[in-house]
This record gives sequence, C-alpha cells and structure tokens, in this order.
Amino acid sequence: MKQLLSKFNLVLSILIILTISSLKAQSNQYLDFDGVDDYVSVTNGSQQIANASAMSITGWFYVNQLGYGHGMMGFRATAGEFYMLELNTGSIECRFKNSTGTQYQVVAPNNTIVPQTWQHYAFVYNGSTIVLYLNGNLVGSSAASGTITNTAIPFTIGKSILSTFNFVYPGRIDEVSLWNKALTVGEIQGMIASELTGTETGLKMYFKFNQGVPGGNNTSISTLHSEVNSPTCDGSILNFALTGLTSNFEGVLNTSFQAISFPQIPTKLTTSPPFALGASATSGLAVIYTPLSGPATINGDTLTLTGAGTVSVRADQPGNATYDTAVAVTNTFEVVDPTLNFPIVEARNPVQGANIYMPSLSTVQLAALATIHYPTLFSIQSMQFVIDGTTTLTAHDFLNGHFTALWTPSGPNGYGPHTIQITTTSNYGAVSTLTLNITVVQTTNDIDTVPAFSQVLLNTDTSSSLQDGLLPSYVGAFDTIMATLTVTCPTGGCGAYDRVASIDVRGHDGQWFEIIRYITPYSVACSHKIDLADYMSLLQGKVTFRINCTTFDNGYVYALKLDFKSGAPPHKYSSVMQIWKDIYAFGDYANLQPVPLYNLTYPGNIITSKLKLVSTGHGWGTTNTSNAAEFYEATHHIWVNGTSTFTQHNWTTCNPNPDACSPQNGTWTYSRAGWCPGAIARSFDFDMTPYISTSTIGLQYVFYQSYIDLCHPNNPSCITGTTCSNCADGYNPTLDVTANLIAWFDDATILSVKTIDHINMAISPNPSSGIFNLSSGKTNKNYFVTVTNIVGTTVKQFKWNGEKTAMDLSTYSKGVYIVKVNSDTETEFRKLVIE
Repeated sequence: MKQLLSKFNLVLSILIILTISSLKAQSNQYLDFDGVDDYVSVTNGSQQIANASAMSITGWFYVNQLGYGHGMMGFRATAGEFYMLELNTGSIECRFKNSTGTQYQVVAPNNTIVPQTWQHYAFVYNGSTIVLYLNGNLVGSSAASGTITNTAIPFTIGKSILSTFNFVYPGRIDEVSLWNKALTVGEIQGMIASELTGTETGLKMYFKFNQGVPGGNNTSISTLHSEVNSPTCDGSILNFALTGLTSNFEGVLNTSFQAISFPQIPTKLTTSPPFALGASATSGLAVIYTPLSGPATINGDTLTLTGAGTVSVRADQPGNATYDTAVAVTNTFEVVDPTLNFPIVEARNPVQGANIYMPSLSTVQLAALATIHYPTLFSIQSMQFVIDGTTTLTAHDFLNGHFTALWTPSGPNGYGPHTIQITTTSNYGAVSTLTLNITVVQTTNDIDTVPAFSQVLLNTDTSSSLQDGLLPSYVGAFDTIMATLTVTCPTGGCGAYDRVASIDVRGHDGQWFEIIRYITPYSVACSHKIDLADYMSLLQGKVTFRINCTTFDNGYVYALKLDFKSGAPPHKYSSVMQIWKDIYAFGDYANLQPVPLYNLTYPGNIITSKLKLVSTGHGWGTTNTSNAAEFYEATHHIWVNGTSTFTQHNWTTCNPNPDACSPQNGTWTYSRAGWCPGAIARSFDFDMTPYISTSTIGLQYVFYQSYIDLCHPNNPSCITGTTCSNCADGYNPTLDVTANLIAWFDDATILSVKTIDHINMAISPNPSSGIFNLSSGKTNKNYFVTVTNIVGTTVKQFKWNGEKTAMDLSTYSKGVYIVKVNSDTETEFRKLVIE
C-alpha cells in the first residue's frame, strides 16, 4: 500500500468532500496487472466463507485509467457471488448473490474511483446488509440476506470471471484480505493505518504481495503467498510476464529487505550440458542452492542433470547484520528424454472397429491427429498409414497436428476387413504406432440417432464447450444428414433472453467451420431440424464439435443427434472453404462496406458449388438510426467480380416461428434481420456453379448501400443531445456474418491438393530496441499473434490481418522472445531479440 498525498472528491447523491490525509500502506511492494489477461486465482476459495453468515473483502487498488468492466476482487459464479467490479466513469458494482440465486448490490456513484491514486476498499456483509467502504468511509449500503454454500468458486484478484468476458484490471493491487466475518469501521480504519499481523480473528486469506524483486526476473514465482492458511489459500499467478516494469512485482524494497530473483528454468533434455542456475539476491549476497528432488546434482551454482524427471531447486539467502533473511524461491522444471517422448496419436477417420460405407469401391480420406508433449522442444516429423502391412501412404501434414492420406480399396479383397497402422515419428526419432481394424462395407442402410453431443450446459459460467462425436465413415453412401438440435432448460429454468448461439465443427484439416447459427428462445425449450448434407465432408469419423453461447443468465442445455439417410449424394466428394466469419459494423460512417474482398480460384474437376451465407443483424434502440440492425429490414448483395450478382433480402417473419418454437415469452413475435428467437438462422444459398471455370473470382458482400447509422460515434455530424441522445452509446448495429463455400466433385485427388495458407511471417529489424515490423505480404487474413518470453510466459497477444504493422515491445525487458502466428491451417514461429 502507498501513501495517499492528495484530497479525494467523492460524488454521492449530494457532494461530500472527504479529505484523506496520511493514509499509508505498510509495504512499498505491490503486483502490477496489465489489464489484458493478468489475474490471481485461489482454487476453491469459497470454501473459506461457505455457509458463513458474514464475510468481508478488502484491498488497496490503483487503477491506471477508468473503464468499464475492471474486475477488482471476489467470487463470481452462478451459484454464489461476492465481488467488486469497476463500471463506467469510476463507479463500482459490489454484488452479493446467495446460494438461492437472490441478488443484492451496492453501486457506488460515478467518480468514486480516482485513477492513478491508491485507494482502500472494503466490501462487507453482516448477515442483513452489504456495505462498501472507501478509505474507511461509508459509500453505500443495501439490505441483503442468505449465504454462499458453494465451496468450489475461485477467489480471484484482478479479474471478475464471467464466461468469456475479459473483465480484468489495469493497475496495481496490494494488501488483499478475505474474512468470514463482518469487519467494523474501526477494524477497517485500523488496517489502513497499520499492517495486519495475520493472527486476526476471522482472517481467511491475506496477500501482502511482498515477493520477488521489483521489476526483476520473477518468472520462477508461480504462486502468491497467503500469510494465513498457506498453502491452501495461496493463489495461482496467471499470465503475468513477471519480468520488466509491468505485469510483475513492483515497488521499492525496504532498507533491510532482500529478495531473490531466480529466473524460471525451461524444460531441459537429458542430453543438456551442465548449466549455471543464475539466481541473485538484491542485497548482492551469495545465493545458496539446495537440490530438493529430481535427477540432478549441484556443485556451487552449477547444476548437472542425471536423468529424466522433475527437478526442484531451492534458492536461499540467510541474510546478515544488514539484511533480513530472503524469502526462499523454489524453481521446478522438467527434464525429458527425447527418445522416450513419443507422439500421441488419435485416429479420426476411420476409428477402431468402424465400418467404411461405400456402395462402390472408392477413395476414402484417412485422417489422424498427432500431438506431442513439450511442443517447444519436440514436433511431429512424419506420419504414415500402412494398409494391411503392404501399402504405405505418407500422410499430408497440415502443420497443426492434423494429417490425412487418400486410400482406395481395390480388387477382390477391397470389401471386407482391413488393418490400418498409423506410424508417427518425432523430430528425435521416437515412434508411436496405432493399429486399427476396420471393415469396408458395400451395403448401406439408414443410420439413425447418431449422437453428436448431449447434455451440454452453457450459461454465465460456461460459454463454449468442446465435444467429440463418433459418426459413420463413408463415401457416396448418404444423401441426407438430418440434424435434430434439442434445447432444454437447466435446473432453475431457461434463459430469459434471445442469445446468439452456434455450433462449429473442426474438419480433418484442423479448420473450424460454423454449421449452425441458432438464437435461443425466450425462457422455453424447443427442438429444431436442419439438413447438414452440404457439410458431409466434415461429418464423418471422430468429429469435434464446439458449442457456443455467451449469456448472462441461467442458459440452456444443448443436444444434437444426426440421422444419416442412405442414398447417392449429387457427387461423391465435397469440401468446405470459409469465406467470411466476423461481426461487422452496419452503417458505420467511417466504413460503410467493412466486409473485405475475397479472391478465390477453384481447383480443376469441381462440378458444382454454392455459397452458404448466414447474416444476423444485432443492436437496436433509439441510438441506432431506424432501430437497426435487429429490427431493420434491409436487402444486401453478393457481388462477383465487381458485379452485383445475388440478392439477400435479410428479413425473417417470426410469427409464426420458423421452427414452430411458440409460444415464448418476450418479443419473439417481432420479425428480425435474418433470425428469430428460438430458431436456426436461415442460410442463403447462392449457386456459384457458373463461375467454377473462371480463373480468379472476387467475392464481395455489399451491405445495403442506403443505410447510415447517424448516431454512430464515427459520424462527425453526430451531436449528443441534438442529433442523437448519446453519440457515444456504443451499442451500434452490427451484422454477424458467416459465409462458407461448398464444392462438389467426383475426383478424390482434389482432396490431396488442399491449399495451406502459408503465413510467411517476417520480422524486421531483428534485433531491435523493441519496435519490430511484422509482415506477411498478405491482407484480409485472420491471424492471431502470441509473444512469449524465453520461459514460455505470454507477454502479448493480438489479432493481425497480415498487413505490415508495427509491434511495440519497447517496454519489455531485454532478451529473447518467441513470436507465434496462428492461422486456421498453420502455425509459424520466429525468434526476436530486444537489445
């Protein structure tokens, strides 16, 4: 905690000026949170206050700047909440939700939080009232009752966990405590004036943040020490860089205090030579090393490996007449034998014991997934499919763990049982072999009620779930795949509002594709059907489904089953290519046509093709011109090679409901832009067959050209209170767009020439002082960039469209960093050096 030197103005219903003088923190060390993904989490922290009739949380906070959704501290889950969250303009949401779901809150006035100023907060529940104190002064209170019975809620610092929303804190935090009693005003003012001893009645967690070297290399520190109930209540330090002047322990050491910096030791190979341990004390006194466990010996500051396993080394500095004893730091790392780290192989198509249905002997795409532990050291060198011990097929590597090969059963023994061996080799020569016994079957009947997934609950706590389904393997055997999506209510009832949900499928090349867009109904359960035959190439073998729905309520339970109907499809093979998938502003004055041009070229032997477009409009209200986009009837167009070619009247009548999901609560009867509550969003299918022989095709999705959102903040003519009630409202109209290109063909060789989007990342200058130019020579891409330090801690993440851009790492410590760029099909790494 720090000394408060200035006066503090607090706006209540009337203006009260509180003069804060000589409020002091007892330690000058704290933890700096980057506001991107840094936070501390105590697993099952709620067990410390479960069933307690009173509780309190306190801490010192210094926010860098005001903003919405800065998670401060507390518990947050469907089954219990007690947390503090910064809202807009310096307001604070202090919420208590008991185990029955009843919710109470105190919302502090605007400007309660003063940026770049240390302030002390205490949120107290005494069994009948919740109270917020700022710097020992009452801010607000509200009646409340009940308890939290859930013992599995994490206690978080610097983040308010709510589904995928990243409510993280940008600034400094110190002296956080949790109590299973209601603190009095006197106790709160006492802890502001004097540091806690750790023996106080009811104190369940107490974090002083006095660890590591301020601004030093603290990468070996993985837990935040609690002065009470340690190690049970120690917190995991998550996503911090733990080096440099941000995202690290910071502050000023006391005169007699010394700390140890012991940089995290990365995973080593058994063949690694002896190395210096490299710890240091801020006092300059010599560090003493003690081997705690594992295959290693230490001589002085040199460690020698003696085998594979987990090695733990403790660094101590006992102090002297000038310096106190340093807190010991333990460094734990893995030692791996490269010849014994085998690839992990999973068959994806077909799987063990499966039938491959094909009315005539045809080429089938074999697929497998290979991973390996310690991917920074090891990689998959190659994969082969060996058929019946005689035919060897080298698999195509999609550079993301996914491998495929083409096999054509032939001759009199084509139908019947076969053995497939999948042999995978690492870059150090370690070999794994997986054997499959499968059968090629000529006769095909309907295969009904194949479960893709079931009982998937998505609610406030969980917004996405991965599920594997075992589907038939086939070539030319089915012409219809009828999907039944069932949406039921969890305990406590269905969610009360329409939310955007979707179901994605990961292809055998590792790419994700949205196959169903769904909008939840108002508080009722429903069932829906859709033919997914266009996605036949994705729906065979072992398939990973991703179910998505971000919501703030009780949510829904999802299940999907597939009925495969026998019959010859239009052509034996198909493929899917994602053209667009993003949420685009509609009517943004600064960019009225935000969907990028997509250029494509069909490979030879394509016979038919279609573009499947789903586009749902969202946003509404008086600050959106004409109540767009949810309730705005518009006609958009697909342009092909610069010419308006296809028309999309993106409007859906919702009464009667398209999927017969009625009646519902809420506004379900109102027609909407491309969707209805309780229905699968319509797919607009456009025939691209006339263009398959065109050398290059330019596709554009052109939004209705006569619409402009006059209340958009990018409109220079928007004047709050005159032309619009609030130009900065931010809830402007958008279109959520997914467009997939389906191609059908009979020549299976096309499957073997699928194009990989090579990123060809370049970084220059390298080394540099921290400013790097990142380029690929491409545009309109959907890349994701991750920068990690040498020990693997993520220090920066961002989306990148492939165009040349400056990457500013000038505030980071000197040293070596790894840049990873992901596309849907490929991952590339580069090393960079900050001088």
